[in-house]
Amino acid sequence: MSSVLNTLILVTLCGCLCWAADAGIELPHLDFKPIKQLPADIPTCQENDLNINECIKQAFQQITPRMKYGISELNIPALDPYELGKSSYNYNSGLLQGRIAMKDVVVHGLSEGIMDKVDFRLKNNRVRMELNSHIPKMFVEGLYKADIKLNDLKLTPKGRFNVTLTDVSMRARPMGELYERDGHTYLRLTKFETEPKVGDLRFYANGLVPDPALNDVILDFINQYWRQLYEAMLPETLATWQPLILKTANDFFAALPFDMIVTKS
Repeated sequence: MSSVLNTLILVTLCGCLCWAADAGIELPHLDFKPIKQLPADIPTCQENDLNINECIKQAFQQITPRMKYGISELNIPALDPYELGKSSYNYNSGLLQGRIAMKDVVVHGLSEGIMDKVDFRLKNNRVRMELNSHIPKMFVEGLYKADIKLNDLKLTPKGRFNVTLTDVSMRARPMGELYERDGHTYLRLTKFETEPKVGDLRFYANGLVPDPALNDVILDFINQYWRQLYEAMLPETLATWQPLILKTANDFFAALPFDMIVTKS
């Protein structure tokens, strides 16, 4: 979801559609310690269960509220609020050139997520899943600064921002393969596609321009046309974030044996 938020923030700062960007993203460091045994209160599912999709869905529902404070036994950090690392974006598209950076970004609401549907398939040691979930409301806040040139106009805005998102839905399609290691079965993901959608969005930022009245005019424009900007920028941003999501997911599953959470009969 953080990919969506960064896109919206960047669009706000630029005031235009920026198609080519090189991103420098510093994700929070996570230490994935090998898991030898699951805590007794962590739900599991059986591989041959005819209702495995419902089992996995219910497992997510049980675990998600606990993610608010983190589950150290599963290498899951506290998710609500969730502190993102620094990120910077360099643009050189002709229309826009320069750099935009964000820091101290905090996301609220992730622990309120609801898993709506699970489709889990396992055949010949290959795993395919489709996970549909939604979050009723998210609030994101942080600091930004930029040093950009828009056509012949030099801009150096900086300040605070916040974004309120409602009815945020996510369709995730992870795919991977099982392999054996140290007497256990592990999952290695080969692909992780995500498709986020936002029901509504309200954006605020100060410091976009020195004149507070003009700043409000820019905010009104963005809040009126955010969906068009979002849809234009989303593909480029997902191309940057999905490889990072895939790497983090594989680091997680490399420490947690798959046969501990989806047990064999």
